[in-house]
Amino acid sequence: MKLVRTIIIALIIILSLSLMTRASVSGSNYVIHEVYVFSLNGEITDTTYTELENALQLAESTPNSALLVLLKTPGGELEAALNIVSAIENSSIPVIGFVYPTGSYAWSAGTLVLLSTTIAAMAPSTVIGSCQPVEINPITGQEIFINESKILNAISQYFVEVAEFRGRNATFAHDCVFYNTNLGPHEALRYGVINFIANDIPSLLSEINGSTINGVTYYVVDPVITYYQPGIGFQVYETLANSVIQNLLSGLGLLLAIIGFATRHYYLAGVGVLLLLIPLLIGLPINWLGLALLIIGLAAIAIDVHAGFTTHAALFIAGIILTALGIVLLQPTYTAPSWLIAANQVEARIVLYTLVAFAGGFGGFIAAKVISIIRTRPLSERLYWPINDVGVAVDDINKDDIGYVKVRGEYWKARALDNVKRGSKVFIVGVEGDVLVVKPLS
Repeated sequence: MKLVRTIIIALIIILSLSLMTRASVSGSNYVIHEVYVFSLNGEITDTTYTELENALQLAESTPNSALLVLLKTPGGELEAALNIVSAIENSSIPVIGFVYPTGSYAWSAGTLVLLSTTIAAMAPSTVIGSCQPVEINPITGQEIFINESKILNAISQYFVEVAEFRGRNATFAHDCVFYNTNLGPHEALRYGVINFIANDIPSLLSEINGSTINGVTYYVVDPVITYYQPGIGFQVYETLANSVIQNLLSGLGLLLAIIGFATRHYYLAGVGVLLLLIPLLIGLPINWLGLALLIIGLAAIAIDVHAGFTTHAALFIAGIILTALGIVLLQPTYTAPSWLIAANQVEARIVLYTLVAFAGGFGGFIAAKVISIIRTRPLSERLYWPINDVGVAVDDINKDDIGYVKVRGEYWKARALDNVKRGSKVFIVGVEGDVLVVKPLS
């Protein structure tokens, strides 16, 4: 009897161990059916982090999925990179980092992001490294390399911890900060910095299939590849953040400001100042930038309306454009399934619709005022030339030169029979084509 009891207990223990072993093996397997692809192309900013987090949330809401981050970046903001690393390390799904396509690079903060991914890979002829922190002067754009031991030690140790968390080469993590070490794909694979070298996405998924990384075996079964499309606000932000666009806006704004002040056409100077403001505000997070552009745009519209459109509607049009950009940048992006409505999304919708309603109402009010001004004038005055009427010179007009005059709230091209000073009254004596002929009112 005692023997039977002993055998039964032994069988129970063996069965329990078997079940535990099976559970452990099952828990160490991960099957990937869907792969979401996020392109991290360009400098890493706070907006990059926001969009990557949206892509990660979308992938996490899909069973048996993974997020594939394609890296081609010279680096970027350290704080944004740290936020990305935190999001990746706390993700419930595997995040695959891939320096791709051939000829790409993931330097500085891009290397840190690659080190933090669950699975790291590089395409042929790609490079990682050069992670010494750099401080950029916001006014001159000059890069200043940081050599203070306090900062270098802190950043280097963080790189090391991130690498060790994924079982990667901690020596490289240290050296790429202190000595700007760079590695190609074959060296990175040899030294245990990455897991795979692949020519493209299908070959990378084929390499991952059946591989065991940090105790987890990954199986890629009939993968569905979905490319994450960022919201229109992110695309507009990336366009405005482009260095060529910023230089173009700065140059055009400076030119208009100089011409405006030199010729006393101050509305041109106002438009120039608005253009100069955009590159200066690009460093703000996307929502703050949108709010700033919205406020500036509405202010420009209000100033032009209050001044009676004395700027030939230049400020009004610039204000409309800035207001539209602000609304687009403030537009929230929704990446969760359509049936998933969270409280913060509802609040975001309320804010968005409120802003749209406010901007639409304000624009409607302005349009109504303009229409009412036109309609209150007699039909004859709206259809016929204002001959024998009195107006005010908008510009300084030399004899026989063309300038602008304001007659009953409307702007007309005018040729002066004698020198006319800006702000002085003029008498309309005739019409030449679509140009009024005026003379000073004595």
